[in-house]
Amino acid sequence: MDFKPIDLLPQKAPMAFITAIESVDFDTQKMITRIDVHQSDLLFQKNMNGVPGCVALEYMAQSIACYIGAQDIHTTGETKAVAGFIMGSRDLHVMIPVFNVDESYYVHVQSMFCDANIASFECNIYDANNNLVASANLNAFRPDDINNFMEETDE
Repeated sequence: MDFKPIDLLPQKAPMAFITAIESVDFDTQKMITRIDVHQSDLLFQKNMNGVPGCVALEYMAQSIACYIGAQDIHTTGETKAVAGFIMGSRDLHVMIPVFNVDESYYVHVQSMFCDANIASFECNIYDANNNLVASANLNAFRPDDINNFMEETDE
């Protein structure tokens, strides 16, 4: 099945940063997404000629959202594209100060645990030369009803 990031992400332009789904394997619970960095990107910094390295966490989070959305389609046939939340990270390492303009980066995510609401993923970002540029283990939460959850947190 051919998955498109815009169909899987709750974010829409200009906040959707995933360019393409390169591969997905539900048996091994892995996905690879691609990020193409452009001057037109919302978080592009002219003085850096790219996107700050700290955005690695968001690239990982959106890649996780893509995997979970694709998994929803794979298991139920329905697209939910429901917002989730990063609850925390362990061992976050960003080895580059900037994601360079006109370059591509590949986010590898592997589900370590995933149920209806809680997930844990191992994430790695590689440049086009297969050099590791960022890594982390991320925990995420997706409520059953995002609107109800947000109303409850406002009280």
